[in-house]
Amino acid sequence: MYEYDPYSTRGYYPPEPDDAEHERLRLLAFVDGRLVGSWTERVEESPFADVARRHDEEKRRMVLPPPAPPTPTCERVLAWLDDVCGDRAAVDGLTTEVLVDEPDLPEVESPQARARLTAVAELLDSLAAQRFDQELAVAFRRCLLAVWASDRDVVMHAATAAHVAAGVAWVVAKANDLIGAQRRVTVTQLKEALAFHQSPGTYGKVVQRALVGYRDFDALRSGRVYELPDLLPLGRPDLLVASTRRTLCRARDRALEAQRASAA
Repeated sequence: MYEYDPYSTRGYYPPEPDDAEHERLRLLAFVDGRLVGSWTERVEESPFADVARRHDEEKRRMVLPPPAPPTPTCERVLAWLDDVCGDRAAVDGLTTEVLVDEPDLPEVESPQARARLTAVAELLDSLAAQRFDQELAVAFRRCLLAVWASDRDVVMHAATAAHVAAGVAWVVAKANDLIGAQRRVTVTQLKEALAFHQSPGTYGKVVQRALVGYRDFDALRSGRVYELPDLLPLGRPDLLVASTRRTLCRARDRALEAQRASAA
């Protein structure tokens, strides 16, 4: 038994049990509300033997359900593609065509709105020319117009046009896995090209919510399959460039082939 010394600075540490069976019954002794001792006994030789036998019987009767079988990789890939593209119909309709025909800015009556849209569009066109290509310019413009149609306050209430441009560029680049240390552009390069000194992801999240609503993309039902690129799931295949869609088409075709083989 360990004797407790109330004047000791060591504190109380119960002794290590000799074996698991001996540790089943641990007794504590208190004097005037203070713990003064702790020891173990064999439960079979104690007044608590019936309690131990009941616990043993409960364990024997307990039947754990079998673990759920793992989800086949092909099904996980298809679920992830649904998240990235929006639904299964969008996944089935994926093509590998290059994005062309940059859309025009909408006609708006407010001079302030025209000025803001024009300023954002010019920043995005300049960014595409400096760091990307014409296909990204089309994706940037499509994203800007989609945000405008969904929630124009995101465009008008931003502190500057650069905030909107940075958010749009971040969303489109993340959706195509083009931003990062080993990608087409780094966050630093994106900020330098836009003369923007804040994190583009901050307003990028605002743009993302305008595109897809208040959906929690940190808790997607499918999760990314590690062999596939780390794309920001927007459910908007019209913002994906041809190289991204080629990757998704290959993943789709392999997953469907595996699914058919499994069914057969």
